[in-house]
Amino acid sequence: MLTQELKRKWTAAEIHTFDDIKQAARDYLNHYGQSREAKVEMQNILARAEHGDRVSHSHITLRLQHYFEEVLRRPVTESIFPHVNPYEAITFSTYGWGILDVVLHLSPFVEEVRITADKQVAYLEGGVKKFLSYRPSWQEVETLQQKLTNAAGLFFNEKKPRLSAYLESLKARLTMFTFPYSRYPTIIVRRFTTVSFSLDSLRLQSLPTFDEKVQLLIEQQVYGRANVLVIGPMAAGKTTLMICMLKLKNPRTEYVTIYESEHEMRFADVWPGEVIELQNVEEIGIDLASSFKDIYRSTANTVLIGEIREPIEAYHFINAGIRGTDATIAALHERFPDKALNDLTDLVYQYGGRSIELTQERISRAVNFVNSLKYRNNGHRFIDAIQTTQWNAQMNRVESIPLVYRNVATGEYEWTGRQLAGDLVEYMCHMGEADLHVLKELGITDIGRQL
Repeated sequence: MLTQELKRKWTAAEIHTFDDIKQAARDYLNHYGQSREAKVEMQNILARAEHGDRVSHSHITLRLQHYFEEVLRRPVTESIFPHVNPYEAITFSTYGWGILDVVLHLSPFVEEVRITADKQVAYLEGGVKKFLSYRPSWQEVETLQQKLTNAAGLFFNEKKPRLSAYLESLKARLTMFTFPYSRYPTIIVRRFTTVSFSLDSLRLQSLPTFDEKVQLLIEQQVYGRANVLVIGPMAAGKTTLMICMLKLKNPRTEYVTIYESEHEMRFADVWPGEVIELQNVEEIGIDLASSFKDIYRSTANTVLIGEIREPIEAYHFINAGIRGTDATIAALHERFPDKALNDLTDLVYQYGGRSIELTQERISRAVNFVNSLKYRNNGHRFIDAIQTTQWNAQMNRVESIPLVYRNVATGEYEWTGRQLAGDLVEYMCHMGEADLHVLKELGITDIGRQL
């Protein structure tokens, strides 16, 4: 009864500014409902909205439109955000995540949003960088950071000016910086829009990632339990490709262990088999060396390293590829496929290689395929080459042998006629479940070979 007495009864004549509109909306929704059940239901809706629930946003927007147009007879025409109607703007600014909700509302293909105080909001849509004609204030960004901190359930302040978390409602990674770590408070939200994709969908989309024959080769890599290094620049689709490859694994026979700097792939959410997902937790005293020991102890027959950044990660990728597991997959930032093995050699040797020759010989055994991705400024992500490795005993070095590459002029894939080593084909077909007939059809093994 006390809350009813404190409720302010707004009239249309009292509402002049957008702040008045937001306060009227708060007073209406915070005291909404005649029964206890209706009040509790509305409070639950408001709580879910503050954690990014889109259905709750829609419910609140409809309630506010009814309140202002039918009850107060004062339609709202003011709006502080572009590209959304005034009632959505009230919802997002009062009970949502403000300008972040606005950008995510634009398209299901928004992949990343960057919000910095006093700067234009930037976002990636379908791989293309775009800007919103809106500059949030310093206070607005700090308020949004606090809301996102509450949603993530972590701590974020001047003594802990960096936050990395996961927003479950968006299926997105959250990274935030504030003063003094950063000159300007900054929010980066990276949404994983491709977790439900498959190799088929990557091939059949408007800007295809590869053609049918290249897809067959990727499938045989997975079925044949091969070790694969996926390379490409940032935003080229390395994580997406690796997720699609892992989804081909048989959940009845496979155990998968994934190591990432942060939980990004969340593969257990889309694959029914057993998955152990580890992340870097050095800040609480578990170093990288201990993390990789846990990978080997997990008895996984497939290991994936989300991204090779440090020498120790490169070393353990090679170590796992040689003797730790039956199938190892990793990503590496590198634009040139013919240089990828040299970069890998450099990282492994930094960790403690005894010689360049021995390091390269181990790499020739640990890496069976290099799948190279490219990224164009129109948002097109595609495989530009697939190579296999070979040890050159005369020169004492590892060499990359191109199997197929994308013709830059025509956009078509051309096969070089080079073939896989016989022992690799035998391993893929007998240790793994690669189809020898498919490998022959692709022309990457001798048609007359009898395994």
